[in-house]
Amino acid sequence: MAMDFTALRYFSATASARSIRAASETLHVSPSAISRQIAKLEHELRAPIFDRRAQGMKLTAAGEILLTKIDGVMREFARVKSHIAALQNLQAGNVDVYCFQTAIESFVAPVLNRFHAQYPDVTFNVRMSSTDEAIEALVAGKAEIGLVLNAPVRDNITRLEVFRDRMVAAFSPKHPLAGRKALSVHELKGFPLALTEPSFGLRQQLDRVFASHGFEPTCFCVTNSLALIKEVASMGNNCTLLPRFAVGHELAAGSIAAAAVREFAGDPLVFCICSLSDRSLSPAAKVFLEIVVDYCRRYRP
Repeated sequence: MAMDFTALRYFSATASARSIRAASETLHVSPSAISRQIAKLEHELRAPIFDRRAQGMKLTAAGEILLTKIDGVMREFARVKSHIAALQNLQAGNVDVYCFQTAIESFVAPVLNRFHAQYPDVTFNVRMSSTDEAIEALVAGKAEIGLVLNAPVRDNITRLEVFRDRMVAAFSPKHPLAGRKALSVHELKGFPLALTEPSFGLRQQLDRVFASHGFEPTCFCVTNSLALIKEVASMGNNCTLLPRFAVGHELAAGSIAAAAVREFAGDPLVFCICSLSDRSLSPAAKVFLEIVVDYCRRYRP
């Protein structure tokens, strides 16, 4: 059955907005035009795809199935349009990026600024994510590029290593361990730790090293916010474990002290740019990748 792409696009917008009127404002078409296209889809499918309710349009079971199937198609079509537009000397296009929080705090903003200065008509959708979320987004077609710490090895994922960093223990300048250049992970025993969630590649490395050295952390705070972790670690006798470049600003400001942790010396953190192996990057994404690699040279030893 050959369905009208316009009808599918109108259906997707209505499902997202849960309102024909809101979808019409987004698409800049009349509500009646959208209603006609939805009716056409329902006729072709021989099933209702929306329940019309006072509080808005709600997908039926058939509508849920249709949305699941066409979401990937719509994203891929948008990416194809972006690729074609970008061929015109990068005068247009869109890049979807999933990245870890430290990247956002450290270098994503200046990289975007440099890119925008050269190609002002290219747009970016940037979402902060854990390692697992970024890989899932790449596989699902929601992201074109993933900026990832400790990316897992997957046959369908291409990994470009950008730089390596070492793990440090971070704590208040008044902490009992402050002033140490290096320490053993076992010296952190008894100190309250704030750590990232298990979906973070950073946390997965921590748990792996903890297990291999028989260390059981006294963890009192688990969060997906590195900002919270660093704030907590700067107070009292609390501490955390993070890449050195993640606390660079705080070390320079004197709000946090840090010491290398010996057990991580042979297990560096690896920052990679990831993409799906069987999908070519758009020209805009390729240029973004090149700017990231160039900017991150400063973090290499």
